[in-house]
Amino acid sequence: MKKCLLGITLILLLMLTIGCKKNDKSVIGKWKSYESDNEYYYLFNKDKTCSYEMTVARLDCTYEDDGENITILFKGNEKPNVYQYRFDGNKLIIIDSAGKDNKFTKIN
Repeated sequence: MKKCLLGITLILLLMLTIGCKKNDKSVIGKWKSYESDNEYYYLFNKDKTCSYEMTVARLDCTYEDDGENITILFKGNEKPNVYQYRFDGNKLIIIDSAGKDNKFTKIN
């Protein structure tokens, strides 16, 4: 009886651990565009700072993320840009203001 009870307890603990696993989908990290002729990157830091890097320039920014939308305020701008985003497997898709999917792959 004790072995059966111990087995049930272990199974319940395992199910609880798996069920409460944190969603590992996060924008934090460096993301490289992968469906564009030009290379560009987003870097999202844990401290809510970010940057947008192109071949010829880098724009510093801050961001807020609510899980569906990312609000990016570029340094020197007064109005933030709000973009919807989603994950497709390990790819980050940011939908721009024209409704185009901008696809990124995480590089670190």
